[in-house]
Amino acid sequence: ITEISGILNGTTNFILDNMVVENMDFDAALRLAQEKGYAEKNPAADIEGHDACRKICILATLAFGKHVYPEQVDTKGITDISLEDVELADRFGCAVKLIGQTRKLPNGRITASVRPTLVGRNRILSGVNGVFNAVSVIGDETGEVLFYGKGAGKEATASAVVADMIDCIKHLDARKYLDWEDGFDGYVDNGADEEKRLFVKIASEDLPSLSRQIASLFPDTQVLKDESRGTIAFLTDREKESVAKEKLSSLNGVRSIKILDTML
Repeated sequence: ITEISGILNGTTNFILDNMVVENMDFDAALRLAQEKGYAEKNPAADIEGHDACRKICILATLAFGKHVYPEQVDTKGITDISLEDVELADRFGCAVKLIGQTRKLPNGRITASVRPTLVGRNRILSGVNGVFNAVSVIGDETGEVLFYGKGAGKEATASAVVADMIDCIKHLDARKYLDWEDGFDGYVDNGADEEKRLFVKIASEDLPSLSRQIASLFPDTQVLKDESRGTIAFLTDREKESVAKEKLSSLNGVRSIKILDTML
């Protein structure tokens, strides 16, 4: 296995899906998830990414053979995602999903993260909606394999709990052994400077000047400008993340900036 990525939390997927389909803001979509029993009264574990973080730790440990702990995972939830963000993503041909991802690096270390991500419509994960989860596993010989099913709700949860209970009973006298090595400092290398495209939304008092600067730094990008909100959104070129962020840091007249990962 070389990479695992996916939608690991049904509650957040339900919220993001309703923001797109029903044009709900985040708070309204969260209330609906709570009313339907998909989100807890205190939804922090879901919406702040902690649940997906624990799951990517388990998947990374099983896949790559060394223990990964939640504090090693770069984790960001969806509380900062606005209706404007999902609308802009749609205009770029993407859907916003909370993606847990782990990847094996050439040096034997791994990356592990949970982040709101713009997923291109050509990717299967972009079409996983409602409370469904999907996990993509990529192998060096198998290519991509996808696992799909409900990730929230009383029936799906009860089924998983009972399945684990039965599995324990069946193996009382025939233990199943899973083992892995301890991790080490630096094993999870979230500073790996990988090539990617980033989604950028900038608020500014001087959009014309900002537009000229962006065109100079990112000449091949499509820019979406909203005069009424005073914002500009665009996708960076595919390049090392450090290079893109260095260019963004040189922009003048920036009131606020939001940067999201993409799967493009």
